[in-house]
Amino acid sequence: MGRRPSSIASSTPSHSWRGWLWDSADSSKEERKFLFKLDATLLTFGTLGMLIKWIDTSNITNAFVSGMKEDLGLYGNEYNYIVVSWTVGYIIGQIPSNIILTRVPAHIWIPFQEIGWTVFTFALAGAKSYRALLGLRFVVGLFEAGYWPALYYLLGAWYNKRELGKRNGILQAAVSIAPIFSGFLQAGIFNGLNGHLGLAGWRWLFIMNGVISLPIAVAAYFFLPDTPGTAKPNWLFTEQDIQLAKDRMVKADREPEGKPYTLKLVLGFLTSWKTLLFVLIFMIQPFISQPFTAFVFWLKAHNKKGKPLVYTIAQINEYPTLGNAFTAVYSLTCVWISDGPLKGRRWPVILFSNTMGLIVFILLAVTPVMGPFSHRAPLYIVSSICGSMVPLTMAWMAELISHSAEQRAFTAASMNTLQYTFNAWIPLVWYQQRHQPYVTRGNRGAAVVAGFNIIIFSAIAFMAHKEKLAKKRSYIVPAASDTSETQAPSEVSDEKTGAAVGVFAVEPKIVEASGRAI
Repeated sequence: MGRRPSSIASSTPSHSWRGWLWDSADSSKEERKFLFKLDATLLTFGTLGMLIKWIDTSNITNAFVSGMKEDLGLYGNEYNYIVVSWTVGYIIGQIPSNIILTRVPAHIWIPFQEIGWTVFTFALAGAKSYRALLGLRFVVGLFEAGYWPALYYLLGAWYNKRELGKRNGILQAAVSIAPIFSGFLQAGIFNGLNGHLGLAGWRWLFIMNGVISLPIAVAAYFFLPDTPGTAKPNWLFTEQDIQLAKDRMVKADREPEGKPYTLKLVLGFLTSWKTLLFVLIFMIQPFISQPFTAFVFWLKAHNKKGKPLVYTIAQINEYPTLGNAFTAVYSLTCVWISDGPLKGRRWPVILFSNTMGLIVFILLAVTPVMGPFSHRAPLYIVSSICGSMVPLTMAWMAELISHSAEQRAFTAASMNTLQYTFNAWIPLVWYQQRHQPYVTRGNRGAAVVAGFNIIIFSAIAFMAHKEKLAKKRSYIVPAASDTSETQAPSEVSDEKTGAAVGVFAVEPKIVEASGRAI
């Protein structure tokens, strides 16, 4: 029989209204102290890392429109190929990076990636040719590739069902607000340093982005925790903290890493209904994220040559940030509801949001494109409602694939890899720039995909519920001499049973006697 969690971790806290606002309010004193340290390190440095990653990812666009195009003679399709070179590196690096993360301590591997893309961001400031830009951006993409899935994997290794949604939501909120922050930052750098020391403003963009990123990356080495299974006591996390973390994951039924990567194990990933369905969800994600991109083109289309401006350049750049703000606020609201009143259930909020998204996409497709701001702009602003479910989707994935850290890492990386792979061509087919903002066909496609999302998420909820019922029926009735606690049979590992054989095979593992809601 597996190890039982300690009394601190196994006690079930009452759920108060304060606990719904922030879960640690209902925890014991020891657990509150532990969660504070975890939030102050993992969550804080993860969020800061997301911000600098976005800045270092998007700075090529700011540099291109800030003089790099003219200085390096990029008058053809060079910019598109530079973007593609980054994307190729990003796609190639994700799965290998997360596999490495299950073997190399997180406090080493994640800062290594951050320092890597920072060094090559510095190098971009000295680029003197198109070929140099291609190579450097490829390497930046390669180093950035593993960061996003690594952080989601790490959060899933530390937080339980009542905590994970909120932390995922805070992390993803950084992605939503980063474009707002990045735009003002890049403008300030260019305006303040253009021509300083004889360097063009676009070169200073790369230099200052690196200056901002480097200290955060170095600090992450000292503050970022490893997974509970690999962590060792240090100046911040004591041996008692690490044991508490392990006990919490036993209670959450989440296994640590350590299984050898065999062909049988990997084939198990590829035939697991959980991996396949979650990857499919992210694979088609670009369809439902594209309608929002038409907003800026819609604003610009109101301005006709030779006539007074309907929307100023500032308004065209600022109004779309309302969509970013909506995504952040709505996503955070949903994760709080899911972790709190819904007691960890993910599917109700996800299905509701995709249903609302379906309605929005239909309205975008059937209503007149050009019209008053009050008629169409709100549809663009809320069109990211489906995409705002990323934090809850990632939390649900981590909870359902609790039996294998390796499969969680593989699935998280595969989800993001396929998303970027499809994002490379979907806009070229369904949301072509020459048709903007009249992308009715793309909006219809988004509506179809939102409907498909509803079906897939419903299937995941059904299969998860079916699996939970099967596990409940597998409980062993305790002997008369030990009736104090319902016991579950010893977990059967992948090595003994083999991985799930069929696509919809039920994967065995222990659950709590109380049975948690899916």
